[in-house]
Amino acid sequence: MSRPRIAVTHRIPPSVTPLGDWLREVRDEIVLVTTAECAELYRNDFRDIRVVPDYSGGDHVERALEELAGRGLDRIVSGTEDDVLRVARVRERHGIPGMRVDAARHFIDKHVMKSAVREAVRVPAFAAADDPPALRALRATVPPPYVVKPRRGYASRGVTVVHDADRLDHELAARDLGASMVEEFIEGRMYHVDGLMRAGQLLVCYPSAYLNTCLSFQDSTPLGSAQLDDGGLRDDLTRLAAQVVSALPHTDLTPFHLEVFGDRRGGLVFCEIACRLGGGHIMETFTHKLGTNPVRIWYRDQAGLPAEGDLGARGEPSGSAGFLLVPPRPGTVLRIDTPTLPDFVTGFTVNTDCPRTFDGASASTDEMLGFVVNGRDYTEVSQHLQLCMSIANEITHWA
Repeated sequence: MSRPRIAVTHRIPPSVTPLGDWLREVRDEIVLVTTAECAELYRNDFRDIRVVPDYSGGDHVERALEELAGRGLDRIVSGTEDDVLRVARVRERHGIPGMRVDAARHFIDKHVMKSAVREAVRVPAFAAADDPPALRALRATVPPPYVVKPRRGYASRGVTVVHDADRLDHELAARDLGASMVEEFIEGRMYHVDGLMRAGQLLVCYPSAYLNTCLSFQDSTPLGSAQLDDGGLRDDLTRLAAQVVSALPHTDLTPFHLEVFGDRRGGLVFCEIACRLGGGHIMETFTHKLGTNPVRIWYRDQAGLPAEGDLGARGEPSGSAGFLLVPPRPGTVLRIDTPTLPDFVTGFTVNTDCPRTFDGASASTDEMLGFVVNGRDYTEVSQHLQLCMSIANEITHWA
């Protein structure tokens, strides 16, 4: 058995990300750091698997990487938001290729991120919650409502909209000020742009429009998204993405997930960007347009393997794709019937046992049912997603 040369930190099952196939050339040189559940599923792919008791919390993953790096690692491969900063710390301490800590902070800390891009693109007015002068200036110049959010985090966890100054004081009193920020509320549509970047340049990107917002889960409303084909709006979002990517620290080949507000006057306003693939079913819709799985390209590149050739030369497949996430609502779901699905549904998932009692959803990516659809264009995909909402209502039975 070869010594572990590559550490892979990963908590997604092989049914979604078949790492054994993607990294076949070096699978005997890999040590996989993962959860107990995923460890069993990857047993036939990797000989060396390290199970950590709490993948997302604590320092278990970083300690496992530190021990492996001390014995000699050439590369670390990772792909989730949980891993960005801790992997960067280990890489930096041991001289392993890949993103360093300062660059990681620009993609993790929303205050650092917005400070870096505000000269390049329009951003909401914002202030760190532990900066009283900045907060006073924000409140003096921007009327409510305000958005209070963690400086670090994803899937809209911990994001609250407050509608008056007294409520803002109450909300901040209950938070860790050093880990929080306040920003202007932008009323309008939300878009996301998903792509691959390298060295401050866009390689490919695909703009999409949300059907609702990333806070829809708070009302148990489905979150949907459809890829855009309108030339003007799509081009404007692509230009904004290029400006944001150029303004931030340059990366190796890396996916990005950029969220953008469209205000009532038709302007585009930066929300945030992540240096990883978007959640929900963005991987499937991205793969539809790219023609190959972007996570496979990314993981192979991190492992030092040939990726998928010249991405810029790829022809874009015709048509559009979209997804729908149906969150749980407070109550008890008794059963979910097996539906007869239209041909335009290319993916359908049920992510719960029945019966089951829910308190609601806690994040934008909380998904009881999921749909992935294709269509000729944005309009048709949007219509298909509306039909999927009806299907979800018909097959789900609540007490």
